[in-house]
This record gives sequence, C-alpha cells and structure tokens, in this order.
Amino acid sequence: MNKTSIFGLLVALLVLASCQIPSTDQNVISVSGSAELKVDPDKADFWSTIEGTGVDAAAAQAQLQSKSNKVIDALVAAGVDKADMQTTGFNVYPDYSWNPQTGEQTLKGYKASHSIQVTIHDLDKVGEIVDAAGGNGALVQNVQYGLTDARKKSFDDDALKQAAENARGKATSLASATGASLGKVVAIQESNVYYPPFPYYARDEIMSSESGGMTKSTDILPGPVSVSAQVTVTYKLN
Repeated sequence: MNKTSIFGLLVALLVLASCQIPSTDQNVISVSGSAELKVDPDKADFWSTIEGTGVDAAAAQAQLQSKSNKVIDALVAAGVDKADMQTTGFNVYPDYSWNPQTGEQTLKGYKASHSIQVTIHDLDKVGEIVDAAGGNGALVQNVQYGLTDARKKSFDDDALKQAAENARGKATSLASATGASLGKVVAIQESNVYYPPFPYYARDEIMSSESGGMTKSTDILPGPVSVSAQVTVTYKLN
C-alpha cells in the first residue's frame, strides 16, 4: 500500500470516529441552589470519662470497674436504657512522676479509663441524667443536641427539595435575563446534607433557701439544629 492510500485510510477513519462522538450541547445553564433549615432536636448525646487508679494494672481496672458500675447504675435509675450507652474508649497505662532536676521518671502506679457515650431521648431529663453521671464520679465533657436517623431522613428530603427550588429560581432569572426559557433538567448533583454539632456546656444553679437549699439539676437548654443541603442543576435552554 502506497503512502497516498495510507493517508486516505487515516482520513476516512478520523471522519468515521468523529461521526460516532456525540456532539456536546452548549445551550445549557448550570446553577447551584442551597437551603438551610432550623429544626428542633429530638435527642441529646454526652460523653463522659471514668477513671480508676491502683498500684498495678489489675488494681486500677478493679477500681475502674467499680466506679463504672456505679455510674451505669445511676444512669439506668435516671431513665437511660443500657442500649443507649456505648463504650468509646478503654485504656490502662502506667502513671509516672517526672523529676525535672534529675530527668528521671518514677512509676507511681497505674491508671485505667473508660469513656462512655450516652444518648438521651427525653430532652426534659438531660440535666438530671448528666448530673447522675457527674454525681457518681464521671467527668462529663460536653452535651450535644441532634437528630435521630429517622428525623434526619425527613429533613434531608425537605432541605434537598428547597435547595432544588432555590436552584430553579436562580436558573429562571438568569434565563429570562438572556431572553431564553428553561427546558428540561439535563443533570442534577447533590452536594452534602449535614448537621453541624451543637455543644452545650452545663451551668449549675443552686436553689434558694426558700426552697430548702436543694441543688437543682444542671440547667441545659436545647437550641435548634441546622440542616443544610446544596444541589447543582443543569437545565437545557430553549
């Protein structure tokens, strides 16, 4: 086959390939839409740590077990289901003291720690339950209000619908400004739907002497949870 024939064959193949590649329709518009909902929480979570010490690892674990049982029993008595408690961390480690003058470490004993996450569904009892943990030897780090999975799903749908409506409104305005009108949806892409954690820190209130000098439950007030969604929609322009 001569050079002319080879060249002609290559041209024919290129033409055939170009015919099989679908053309890209440039007559489209892509816009992003967003929505944010403020909704009431239906659960609260708090994280606490219980610690034990001892001359050796076994003694530290034994003390930790006793203190953990006391905290768990108090939580159950306050109305928490054991299914709503889960261990998030467990550690046993040597405890040293350090002499800055000699640079030497001395083994003092051992420490053991048990971290627990507790979920509360009765929001009226959050302060009481937090106090039940703290009053029995647990260190409570923080409290976060949020949404259960079922409630999240409900608001996911609402947020996405509102974000899509927001995108359509933008696209309609842009199309109108250019003398076009919106056609069918060519593509739609969901970004993230998220629930920013909202930590609450306890503040103690003491009852007045008129009420007997009793200590109130820690006052922890819930606020709204934010649910956000973003979508990108591509429309055909007419």
